[in-house]
Order: sequence, then structure tokens, then C-alpha cells
Amino acid sequence: MRGLYLHVPFCNKVCDYCDFSVLAAPERLYAEYVDLLEHEMEYLHLQFPDFFEKAETLYIGGGTPSQLPIPLLEKIFNALQKNGVRINKLQEVSMEFNPESCSMEKVYAAKDFGVKRFSLGIQTFNQELLKTIGRSHSPQMAYDALKILNHIQNNDIQFNADLMFMLPNQTLEDFKQDLKTLLEYTPSHISFYGLQISPRTMLESKIRRGKLFVDESLYAPMYKVGVELLEAHGFHRYEVSNFALLGKESLHNKNYWCRGEYLGIGPGAHSFINKIRFNAPMRYSHWKSWIKNGCPDTLYEKDILDRNAEILEEIWLSLRQAEGLDIKNLQRKYDYEVPKKNLIQWYEKGFLGFNKDKIFLTGDGWLFMDQIVNDLSI
Repeated sequence: MRGLYLHVPFCNKVCDYCDFSVLAAPERLYAEYVDLLEHEMEYLHLQFPDFFEKAETLYIGGGTPSQLPIPLLEKIFNALQKNGVRINKLQEVSMEFNPESCSMEKVYAAKDFGVKRFSLGIQTFNQELLKTIGRSHSPQMAYDALKILNHIQNNDIQFNADLMFMLPNQTLEDFKQDLKTLLEYTPSHISFYGLQISPRTMLESKIRRGKLFVDESLYAPMYKVGVELLEAHGFHRYEVSNFALLGKESLHNKNYWCRGEYLGIGPGAHSFINKIRFNAPMRYSHWKSWIKNGCPDTLYEKDILDRNAEILEEIWLSLRQAEGLDIKNLQRKYDYEVPKKNLIQWYEKGFLGFNKDKIFLTGDGWLFMDQIVNDLSI
């Protein structure tokens, strides 16, 4: 499968935990960004023509894509089609929304442009926790956005919602209540992630200076209660942090985890083609200069994977998924056999399961995923 990812770098406000390629920028930059994006598409289409014509999924992420005005969103979709992307033939078209910019008008416009999968970044419904992590929406904005997405959802249109757990001062009951509240709006897909404290972020600075405290001992109980609650409501865990009703899995994200190829468009957007990972300049100003100079591929940041890196990546990405790792296929592709002693060790603990040639995480194995991957890799 081939996927296209388009990165919108703008946010109403940069969240305290965020280390993505985003910026809070004046609206005058939005039109400039879309013009630059059109130029980048033209260059990339010349470089990778098959990718535009034969793409099967499109994911518009950020940042906050819903921050863009409707006429600019329309220009982006028109530019994609002009460069060969057959929007109406794609298997999946996803777009991220934030509650503060999720209006009925914008949702219906996105639907008209071809979006069939909406992803809403909520993180929590708790007002104090939203303030603690620097989110710019209120619980009421989240409720209003969910009502819109619930209303528009049908057999062809689905929506995901993102939550976070292990936030500063968040209790187990807080997280459980967030999930219960979300389930009332019947999303077809739910993602939840443990807080990552990234260096050089506002949140990391506050924690380092003792202004906030994260209780890491809550990770396991919060994760487990989340899994139990969602499974009781018919959601299956198909990836460590992603849960879907049957048939509502994210095809675009599954392509990432299955090491399928994808092409990124926009500042800092990552690509993976011909076993090479690369990305355009991260900073908006550097990306702008890069495009004005004709998008020279000499300025890509590249990561050419060697055999050991590929093996590690294949094991890690496969075990993240419920369907697991095909160890025979791994041996055929890389002439690498996972250490049987380590396999047996994790199996005896009840953390690994076997089904013919596949191994997969079971029980608390999901909590020890990184350690298991290390034990099975070179």
C-alpha cells in the first residue's frame, strides 16, 4: 500500500507537551503556506509520479489542519487532484480536527472535499487537566465537536478521537471517566496514549523544576483499565494504542506499521520509499527557502536503513500490532532467527503467544513491549 501524508504546521496554540514541527502563526501565513505546498507537490510529482497516481490513502495531519479556512482547504484538495491524486478512488481519506476549530460548516466542507475519516484531538475532558497541559479548547468545545461528528457518522463516514493518560495530577478515575464520556458519542475508533515528556518542551521544563509531577506508576493500571473498558464496548486493540470497531481500523496507520511506503508533503513531513526514510526541512522558514530553491533532494534529512535496523524495525512495528510478527517471514527476508531462549522466556511468563509461524503480545506483554523487542532483536 502507498500512503500520502500532508502536514499542516499551524496550531491555535502550541501545547505544552508538543515537540512536533508546529507553530502558532498569524493567519496571513496560511495562504503563503498553501502556495508553497502547491509548489512542493509539483516538484514531488515530478520526482515520484507513481506515488500521486497510485496512492491508496491520504492523511492530513498536523498541527491542526482544521485551523485552515475552507477556501484554503479546497485549494489543497484541488492541488492534490491536479497532481494526479484521485481523491474519490482512495481507500481512505483522513483529516485531523481540534475541538476549537471543528464547526459543522468545516466538517461538511471537508466531507465534500473527500474526507471520510475524521480524527479529533481531545486528550481529556477535565478542564483543569486541559489547562495543565496547555490545550486551548474547553470541555464544552469537545462535546460540541463530538456531537457534530456523531451526527455526520454513517457507513461511509467514521471518526476517531484521541485521549491521553498519565497526565500530571490525573487519577485513574479521571482517565476512566474520560473514556466513559467519549463512548457516549459512539466513535468507531479510539486512540489513547501515555504522556511522553519530550525534552525542551514547556511541560518538561515545569516537571524538571518541580512545578508539576507525573506519577509513572499509574501507567500500567491506566492502560489496563482503558483496554478492559474499550473491549467491553466492542473495540478491539489492533495496535498498542489504537482500538477500533470491526472493520474501522485506520488503513493509513496500518500501512506505517506494516512498513509500507508513504510520501510526506509539508514542513518536516516524513517519507519512506525504497527502504530510505527522509524528510524535508522541519522549520517553516527553512522549508520555505527549500521550496523556493526547487526542493533539492540534497537537503533531505535521510536515514538509509541497514540490515540490523530493518530487523529491529520489523520486529518492533509487527509486535505493536495484535496480529504480531511472522518469524518465518523474518527469517526468509533477513536470514535472521529470533533467539528461541528469549521467546520461551516471554512465553512462559504469559507475555507472548504463538499461532503457527506468528508470535504476538498477550496479557501484560503489551506493557513490556520495548523490553521484549530488545530481547528478540540483534
